[in-house]
Amino acid sequence: MKKYTFKLEPVLKVRKLKEENCRTELGLLISHLSKIEDQIKHEQVEIENYFKIQEASLKNGIRGDQIQAFPNLIAAKDKNIQLLQRDKKNQEQLIENKRRELATLKGDLKVIENLKEKEYEEFRKAYNKEVDQKVEEQTQNWLQHRERKV
Repeated sequence: MKKYTFKLEPVLKVRKLKEENCRTELGLLISHLSKIEDQIKHEQVEIENYFKIQEASLKNGIRGDQIQAFPNLIAAKDKNIQLLQRDKKNQEQLIENKRRELATLKGDLKVIENLKEKEYEEFRKAYNKEVDQKVEEQTQNWLQHRERKV
């Protein structure tokens, strides 16, 4: 009997590849989101450092023009944090979209895999039926041959 072949094997391979690519893209998006969150934390720490430096400078004495720089630095960091939070929100939306796409691709892949399993089971049953039939025929032939000799 011939070997089992799945007619939609190329489709299955393409869908597996699409799912793997989607997983990779999702991983990249998540790592980029992590970088954005780390950058936000870093900016917040920098703001705290600027306040500490400003307090230390005020205790030790500082010129007026130098003290005016601190609010500008802090405002710039706040603006950067706002921009990073906007980027974070956009990145989270991209991740959510990619997760939906991955769920769809997983569903499509599962349909093809289930079809392959179903076809393989049918093939196996037909093969087993054919083998059983051949064994039965050979047994019948052997019994007939034995009866002739006796």
